[in-house]
Amino acid sequence: QECHKCSGILERNEMAVIAPKLGESTGWHPACFTCATCEQLLVDLTYCVKDDQIYCERHYAELHKPRCAACDEVQYLHFKFKLLITSIDR
Repeated sequence: QECHKCSGILERNEMAVIAPKLGESTGWHPACFTCATCEQLLVDLTYCVKDDQIYCERHYAELHKPRCAACDEVQYLHFKFKLLITSIDR
């Protein structure tokens, strides 16, 4: 079997990471099981999958909700409402 990232051979008695979210037949060398964005090692950490790529939780979240470049906080959608002010003459 080949490593999903480096395409190197996963030897029979070698440790390998199997990620059930991508199928039982997909494996990685432990050093290759990293976030597609930041390369953080994800062995023993929670991993997320999008478009056949693995991500750390932070970068997976950024795919859905980007972070502010200035403060690093998650940006939420802001809805703009038009405020209508009228004067009522009585």
